[in-house]
Amino acid sequence: MILRLEAKKCRRTGFFPAVLLAACAASAFPILNMLVRAETFTAMAGAPFDILTDANWQMMAMLNILLAVCGACLLYHTEFADNGMQKMDVLPVRAGSLFFGKFVLLMLALFGVLFLETAVLGACAAHWFSAYDWSPQDLLASVGFQWAITFPTVMLMLVIASACKNMWVSLGIGVILVFTTTVFPQGSLGLQLCPFSAPYQTLAAVQSAGKVPLFLGVCAAETVVFGLCELIYLKVRRRFA
Repeated sequence: MILRLEAKKCRRTGFFPAVLLAACAASAFPILNMLVRAETFTAMAGAPFDILTDANWQMMAMLNILLAVCGACLLYHTEFADNGMQKMDVLPVRAGSLFFGKFVLLMLALFGVLFLETAVLGACAAHWFSAYDWSPQDLLASVGFQWAITFPTVMLMLVIASACKNMWVSLGIGVILVFTTTVFPQGSLGLQLCPFSAPYQTLAAVQSAGKVPLFLGVCAAETVVFGLCELIYLKVRRRFA
């Protein structure tokens, strides 16, 4: 019921067009990259899918994170517009349920985006690398890993958006966090595990370091912590509002 309600709210916003635009932009990037520099990539040694992922994922991941930022801001903009949040407080609907409904909706949208991006990377590998062995299991594993490490990013951004009545404030905070993480060196494990840095990591790189369980465990813990922080914030806000 909550998910259906959130989907109906999104029809009056630019949420779905934003998801579609981000998916198309991120998926087009590896295609354009291969059209321009196909000989460079095909001359490299290694698994074709991993080569293309390493070459394109930084830009694709940034677009995914920006989608999470914009999506969270749009989802909560409808709540604060025309005192919608105060009106929701008098309805038999828990604010926590609304929050997690938005989280599920945004994560489902990101799953579709990640699936399309991974499929395009696989299609590029199959088209430009004659020796590429198409493996649906590997592609699904990549989608699942990238989706899992995006959970804390989405959860934290929704917490920020729920605390800011002005959409431009939460959007500004999100954009600052996105570009701040790109300034620091990515070699630090602690920085790699931060919510706005983890989505830049690829499954192949994490597997080669033997840190897949670590990333999944830390991202799951961060998601739970941010969710608990939101529940505490909602109780405090309701008491002092």
